[in-house]
Amino acid sequence: MLQKILPAAGVVVFILLSGTVSELSSIVLNIKSNLIILAGAFVCALMSYPFHLFSDLLVNIRKAFSGQKANLNALIKQIEVLATIRRRDGQLVLDEKSETIDNPFLKMGIEMIADGFDRYTIFKTLEQRYDNFLQARRSQADLINTFIKLMPVFGFVGTIIGLINVLNNMGSPELIGKGVATALLTTFYGLLYANVIFLPIAKKLAEKTKHDAMELTLIIEGVLDIADKSNAKAIGYRLRYCIGDYFQDDWTAGRKNLARNRKNMKLPMKLTRLQPHPEKQEPMAG
Repeated sequence: MLQKILPAAGVVVFILLSGTVSELSSIVLNIKSNLIILAGAFVCALMSYPFHLFSDLLVNIRKAFSGQKANLNALIKQIEVLATIRRRDGQLVLDEKSETIDNPFLKMGIEMIADGFDRYTIFKTLEQRYDNFLQARRSQADLINTFIKLMPVFGFVGTIIGLINVLNNMGSPELIGKGVATALLTTFYGLLYANVIFLPIAKKLAEKTKHDAMELTLIIEGVLDIADKSNAKAIGYRLRYCIGDYFQDDWTAGRKNLARNRKNMKLPMKLTRLQPHPEKQEPMAG
């Protein structure tokens, strides 16, 4: 809930700041300042990156701020079920089960196991897909960082344009005021766009990429264990250990609730250390 309230509060602050500046200047100056920054930054970005990268970036931004993310605990449970089917029923039933898998990365790995590919081929194929995923996310991060750099730059460009207008109209006080206002407004909007909008987007996408990368890593490890016909419970235990306490998913939340319940019930968290039987203790050296 807090993760949704804070971005909304930031947007409100941004609107209030923009409204305050708008009251102190004309609408034409505000539009002109925004056009200098936005048009200049987007034109430079379009010249530097392919167009499909913009659409992919918009999709990931929407997913990142929607608050939806993969349930890693449910993913591990699904891998455990698939491992059980692989050991108990064989590749034919596993192939039929793969039709119900929603995750395309996991589905590809299970289909390769069902088709009889060897472990090395499966690993290299999934690893290549993982590298392609990271490369795509790096390109999106570079695009966002480009906007963060370009916004203040075009803000200073607008400042230079405003100062040129001031120097060209030294005899007209009204035009001097408009030139100074344009110079200051473009710098203001450039810094505001870069630090209030695009910088938080970059941080949000970085966290989403980290979570998605963990999801793909779990799938690779799980698929390889399934290919090795490992025990389902052993696979689940190892994958949960790999997650650790960094990701606050259902598994870590369940562990914390269990610990809290034990504390409320005043149960000991650790077993007392067992002592050897007195008759089985080795005699002390005299």
